[in-house]
Amino acid sequence: MTTRDDRRTAPAAPGRAFDAAAVESWARAILARAGLTAEDAGLVAGSLLFADRRGVPTHGVARIPLYVRRLSAGGISPGARPVIVCDAGALCVMDGHAAAGAVTGVQAARLAAARARRHGVGVTVVRGGNDFGAAGYYAALLAAGGCVGLAACNSDAVMCAPGGTSPVLGTNPLAFAVPGTSLLLDMATSAAAHGKIAHAAAEGRAIPAGWGLDASGQDTTDPRQVLDGGCVLPAAGPKGFGLALLIDVMAVLAGARPSPFIPGAESEPGLPQNLGMLFLAIYPGHCLEPPAFQAGVADLIGAVHATGAAGGRRVMVPGEPEAAYGASLGDRIRLPGHLLAGLVRVGREMGVPFPDVNGPEPAGTPEEVS
Repeated sequence: MTTRDDRRTAPAAPGRAFDAAAVESWARAILARAGLTAEDAGLVAGSLLFADRRGVPTHGVARIPLYVRRLSAGGISPGARPVIVCDAGALCVMDGHAAAGAVTGVQAARLAAARARRHGVGVTVVRGGNDFGAAGYYAALLAAGGCVGLAACNSDAVMCAPGGTSPVLGTNPLAFAVPGTSLLLDMATSAAAHGKIAHAAAEGRAIPAGWGLDASGQDTTDPRQVLDGGCVLPAAGPKGFGLALLIDVMAVLAGARPSPFIPGAESEPGLPQNLGMLFLAIYPGHCLEPPAFQAGVADLIGAVHATGAAGGRRVMVPGEPEAAYGASLGDRIRLPGHLLAGLVRVGREMGVPFPDVNGPEPAGTPEEVS
């Protein structure tokens, strides 16, 4: 097993604060210049700012340079429109035709919510998808439509199987949200999101043991070794791997590629990925009276809160740390220092300068704020 070398890794680079509305406007302008319609650019920008506002910069505007490259190279088709290829009432199959991932994801999530309100449950499975950013954005859309919502997507292979040493599945994120609450789980099925490992490498930081293996199959705390021929480990071993495998099976069901056969978003920007997505919506009103449902969920959340030690750190449910972080930022977002060069560069190349810094540096992470 490899261990951290004797050199101290640098702490996380300090963030800088920006006006969220200004950054979202900038993102819309960049994406429009890259070929998206104004409406589609707005959908993609909104999905990215959702992540930044919740303190998840790995899935925020940091992806703009990648999206611009893929739009230019053809991996994302700017004029494509997602279409329903099978309508079975509560279940629909949609083909994204390599449109921007958020464009397909938003349309598919709205369709699932509408069918759930009619039938009690609505499911949209998607083929022909591209990277859609934070899965939590779509779970939140389903919840905003009055549904208990689940969203998931597969991705190119970066995660090994338990006992394996080569990438075979993606980090395959999933998320769920509950209407009328702050409950929003958004997680990778790997021990850590691949983007977190890439950001640690860019900042010169070590990663915790158990996040990834190096090229020889040994556990490592050096993120560069994970990225250079290594692989990410599944969350909780076979449990996380099993969830990732389930999401890949749903992708196959939709007619999409499973993870081992998906071209890399960065390494092959000219190739559509044909990702698979899943959106599941359940309308509570078809099960019991909405007040009874809301009261039951509130009791459940209250029971979790009550387990905190007196005077100790507050116990939270998923979504509450991110909501507290967003509240602490107000109308700003925080971007890590190492991301800014790429954003400034793409803004200069596209003729849309990146916004100026807005105010002092905000607090660090959702965990630190909560």
